[in-house]
Amino acid sequence: MFLEDSEGRSSMEGDTHRSGSSHLEPAAITDTGCERDLNEDRYAAVESNSGTTWLVCDGMGGQTGGELAAQLAIDAIRRDLENLPPRPPMAALKSAVIEANRIIVLRRQNQAFAQMGTTATAVQFFGSEVAFANVGDSRVYLIRDGAIQQLTVDHTYVQELVDSGQIRPEEALSHPQAHILTRCIGAEPGLEVDLSQYWIWEVEENEPKDILLLCTDGLYSLVDEGEIASIVSNATPSKACVQLVELAKERGGYDNITLVVIPLSGQLRTEAPSGYSTEEIIRTSTAQMIMESQSFDFVGAIRFVVTLGILSTVALFLSFLAIVMMVRV
Repeated sequence: MFLEDSEGRSSMEGDTHRSGSSHLEPAAITDTGCERDLNEDRYAAVESNSGTTWLVCDGMGGQTGGELAAQLAIDAIRRDLENLPPRPPMAALKSAVIEANRIIVLRRQNQAFAQMGTTATAVQFFGSEVAFANVGDSRVYLIRDGAIQQLTVDHTYVQELVDSGQIRPEEALSHPQAHILTRCIGAEPGLEVDLSQYWIWEVEENEPKDILLLCTDGLYSLVDEGEIASIVSNATPSKACVQLVELAKERGGYDNITLVVIPLSGQLRTEAPSGYSTEEIIRTSTAQMIMESQSFDFVGAIRFVVTLGILSTVALFLSFLAIVMMVRV
């Protein structure tokens, strides 16, 4: 497990969306696959006061239920993140996923959507901090120098069999009950969300930098981890997305395929850099929001006064014209 190595220098990395490493940007792709008529997968990138969040959802529920569930989850998570003040990443992600669950549980009261639900896997960047949230069997992988490590745990029946020692990990994907979920968004009001927290550390110039990959089971059920690591390590994020989808489709593509590739500016560690303070970053972000709000109100007030003055001048001029016309008559 290469995540346990905590040697390195601290890095105050900002939001990853549209930046990634110094020369690579994140990329994402979704594809219906070869056998499905509908794409029930969804992905999104959300910019908010709590950082940059990438989301992958895999809906289920038949007909339009699956795609509706995935979209409802994306929309609810986006609203929660965008409309609330800055919060620590794990708290923000948990709140947003719980809100998505509330929305879908309510919608399931309609009998037409009684079976719908969705997985959700998210990664949020805030300063040097990186948080993951996971419900279901969509995954987050960490890729470093050609090696790969799964950072999330599937909420499936076969994973429970693996955990209890009844089957080996390599037997899980080929198991006939491989896709039976034990947890998903919308299944019940009380939802447990898996959360984890890491930090990005700077590395020396000759050291490898990490890459994160979020994906639905339509990818990893057909493309093994070694192949994923090799392709992501040797191609740009956008090309890796296309190559992985093409490979999954060559092997049948019986499910929707969605993935996000996010290059990092350093390496993930389980420890925070020396002196790093999430609370301090939140205070700074909050103060900046207040200043921007006050600046906006001040500019708005000036505009109001100027507009009022112009309208008053026009009104006086029109009154003057009316008086002149009356005198001439």
